[in-house]
Amino acid sequence: MTDNNINAVSERLALRWQLLLQDNFAHLTMAQIQQAWSRLLSHYQEVHRYYHDLSHIEACFTWFDLVKEQLDDPLAVAFAIWFHDVIYDVRRADNEVKSAQYAVTALTNFAVSTQLVLQVYELVLLTQHPSKPSRIIKRQSGKFLSKTTNTVRASLNDQALFLDIDLTILGQNNGIYENYENAIRSEYQHVPLWLYKRARKRLLKRFLRQPIIYYSRYFKEKFEQQARVNIQSVLCS
Repeated sequence: MTDNNINAVSERLALRWQLLLQDNFAHLTMAQIQQAWSRLLSHYQEVHRYYHDLSHIEACFTWFDLVKEQLDDPLAVAFAIWFHDVIYDVRRADNEVKSAQYAVTALTNFAVSTQLVLQVYELVLLTQHPSKPSRIIKRQSGKFLSKTTNTVRASLNDQALFLDIDLTILGQNNGIYENYENAIRSEYQHVPLWLYKRARKRLLKRFLRQPIIYYSRYFKEKFEQQARVNIQSVLCS
């Protein structure tokens, strides 16, 4: 992607972020909104990101816009999209947990409702793929979270659509999917190829063993078959 394209994506997302906060939280100042955006931007522009970057976030919002009317709480899902990959260290295994905790801190600083904070936290934790919608979640320790129960606040419907939005890349055409696999490999270029392939195939096999990859009717009908073809192509390589 050229610098011009990267800047265009950043500008579009900066405006989306601004409008989301202005439309829903009138008490926030422009300085607060811009400061929070700058922090988000610094994470998503890290040099080791080849897939989990701003382009991925924009792609998620493309699908979000198409299913927004099906969501029970579009605001919670929108924030989950923003925060779900904010922490991405390819040498760690707790990125989803750290991203969920980041979301809690950011939203708490915005002085939004506890209900919204918990919903976003739950949704971000779900991206420990492969995962599935659930009524129970194992919460992490922390002053804020220790006061809550393990009963999920985010609806099963929103969980399903959010998970599917994050995984739409699996069901794209061959060329797009191949670029995705190459980008993931670039993120893990420090790992020897033989070891990377073994770990990658182990993860993809877990997706194939699931009865379904996509949990919402909309995305299942659209991408289930192609996703299985794409995954199988990697396993056979």
